Amino acid sequence: MGYKYFNGRVALRVVLLSLTLLAALYVGLRHAWYISLFCLLLLAVGQMLELMEYVQRTNRDLIRFLQAIRHSDFTQRFAVEGAPPQYRELHRMFNDLTGAFARIKAEKEIHHRYLQGVVEHLRIGLITFDAEGHVQLMNKAAHRLLDLPFLQNLHSVERLYPALAEVAFAEPHHDARLIRLRQLTEEVLLTVHVSVLRLQEQDVRIMSFQNIRSEMEAQELESWKKLISVLTHEIMNSVTPIISLTSSISDLVQSELTPVTQAGYLEEDTMEDLQLGLRTIEKRTRGMQHFVENYRRLTRVPPPQLEELSLQALCGHVSRLVESQMKNRQIAFTLQLPEEQLWLSADAEQLEQVLLNLLKNAMEAAQLVDAPAVTLRAALDHKQPHKVRMEVIDNGPGIEPELQEQIFIPFYTTKPDGSGIGLSLSRQIVRQHGGVLHASSVPYVQTTFHLTLPLLPAK
Repeated sequence: MGYKYFNGRVALRVVLLSLTLLAALYVGLRHAWYISLFCLLLLAVGQMLELMEYVQRTNRDLIRFLQAIRHSDFTQRFAVEGAPPQYRELHRMFNDLTGAFARIKAEKEIHHRYLQGVVEHLRIGLITFDAEGHVQLMNKAAHRLLDLPFLQNLHSVERLYPALAEVAFAEPHHDARLIRLRQLTEEVLLTVHVSVLRLQEQDVRIMSFQNIRSEMEAQELESWKKLISVLTHEIMNSVTPIISLTSSISDLVQSELTPVTQAGYLEEDTMEDLQLGLRTIEKRTRGMQHFVENYRRLTRVPPPQLEELSLQALCGHVSRLVESQMKNRQIAFTLQLPEEQLWLSADAEQLEQVLLNLLKNAMEAAQLVDAPAVTLRAALDHKQPHKVRMEVIDNGPGIEPELQEQIFIPFYTTKPDGSGIGLSLSRQIVRQHGGVLHASSVPYVQTTFHLTLPLLPAK
């Protein structure tokens, strides 16, 4: 309807202009009325200018509309009320179109924010990048897992994480790859999966990865507990009867053979050897029983009795327990705590046991060097603000890289008189508190045991 009305108005103006020109031609040629001719020509020029303005105004409105669409400026509005009748329908259509585009843009923005929120909420690291390695999207989990606050191109991580860069640009595979990344304070175990998506004639790679170290440690610990439970059960089933029989035989020898020895039918040396052998068997068997009972503790760690616990109070109490030992061994001991009061939901006795065990190990290691020093410090985890990181640091001989995970294996020890359950027991206690315990070391420079625990919300 609008375009028909517009065409009619243009046609009417063309007809009037034509009539005016014909009238001017008639007046000029037939009657030589020059004043009338001049007036008609002026009228024709006015009609022509008005026609041009009428057409150009439509073009200007159309150009304004198209520029608004081009620049996604959907706030443009065209006046309907007060506009000439011939433009009202056109302006109304322009307004309808810009309104529709604005709704589409708003829906797209909402959808984008929704997807962005979902991606950021994921605990799985997610990175999308093109064939040249330019990063298009990287969620918070990826920043946290890689400990990289900013990443523009994946090629820039080749020096820091060569295994990750290799997987990122390798031929995509249906199965996930397992890689280890060593960071400044810890080693993470990642499962990495890469897929390729074709978008607008361009290949986009999607890389997802997740740290499964905690799950692997938990599974490994559970396997050790089952193995220990089976072994200790079988050993105890064999040792207990031996102890009982040895004790009974020893009593029988004492009661039955003593009169024979006194009567001279059995040499006294033989009697003493027999009794010594029985006592030795009983002693060694009881020692094995004690040994097995010691290892049974790994499978009998009671669940923590959680209560509100001040981090400063916990560390302060533990430091007072070891200060005298540090002083006697001439070890420089430092306690570093945050000024802000932090609170844990924890079992105070179990965490004290863990910290005392770590500090005892640190003291023994530091004694092997000149100017021994041990530090206990706590601070908010910069990667996870809702968690606190406690560290026990010494300047002893350190731990070789290949041994930094083996020291947490039950029964493994580097000490001549060690039992090999202290660190394994400590890790199990920390895990029951929802935390993580691991070690990092530069021999003869610094060895650090990192203990990360969740915090209670601020009061």
